[in-house]
Amino acid sequence: MKIEISFRFLRTWWQKKRRLVLVAVAALVVLAIVGVAVKAIMEKRRKDLTLAVVNGHRIRVSDFKKQMAAVPEFYQAYVTGNRSQFLQDLIDRELVYQKAKRSGYGRSRDIEERLAELKKDFLVQEYVQKEILENPNVPEKDLRQYYKSHPMDFVQPASIHLYEIMVTDRKTAENIGDRSRKGESFEDLARKYSEAPSKGLGGDLGFVREGKLPEQLARIAFTMSPGQISSPIQTEAGYYVLMAGQNIPSRQLSYEESIPLLKKIMNSKSGENNFKDFLANLRAKSKIKITGANLEKMEF
Repeated sequence: MKIEISFRFLRTWWQKKRRLVLVAVAALVVLAIVGVAVKAIMEKRRKDLTLAVVNGHRIRVSDFKKQMAAVPEFYQAYVTGNRSQFLQDLIDRELVYQKAKRSGYGRSRDIEERLAELKKDFLVQEYVQKEILENPNVPEKDLRQYYKSHPMDFVQPASIHLYEIMVTDRKTAENIGDRSRKGESFEDLARKYSEAPSKGLGGDLGFVREGKLPEQLARIAFTMSPGQISSPIQTEAGYYVLMAGQNIPSRQLSYEESIPLLKKIMNSKSGENNFKDFLANLRAKSKIKITGANLEKMEF
């Protein structure tokens, strides 16, 4: 009898202890997961450095890059070389936003309605892009057929690595050209004298394809040899001095080289057809009532 009671006591004691152990283990697992998550967040924050604090609001590296990505591609080179000025623009933007918000503009009915329309447009665009237009299945035979029937779509234009200096008067342009031909660094001269957005990059425009330059510049640029420096070229913006780098001649791309562009073209065409089918199917399943009389009564 005593042995049976002892076993029963031990069994009860162990069941209680086991529950405590399981709870403790679960707690440790949760703490470990939370610790990893917190560490990841802190690591992300550590890399996403603060560039400025405007009335308590932080402008981080991620904000800078996001706004930089929103500007036209040709202007991004200027931003890269003029980071301080772009940051000042972001600070001004944040200051005006804070002032507008304090003034109650964010609560106006007109603003709310416009935001609702923007949200609707964004949602429609995202859905159509992600669910309908992206990655339609295009057979390879259709890709090859399009490549054969549209050879001019797959010609790589000639391109040239180009450097520029732009100033407002011919005399300065001539002086810069002479100094560069005598051995002074074209890039140093660009940083010192140029008024073009590429100034911060030493005038480096990278590789520029035919058709991407103003006609006055293209006419000269694509006849230049590597290392050659042009005479001043007059444009509406001012006088340009160009220096040529490597030339890459125009050529026909092979089918294999053309596959990325082919897929983009064919996906776009297939996506348009998919979108038409999607809308037709959606309309067929929906109840739509148009009141023509009211449409005619509209006043503008």
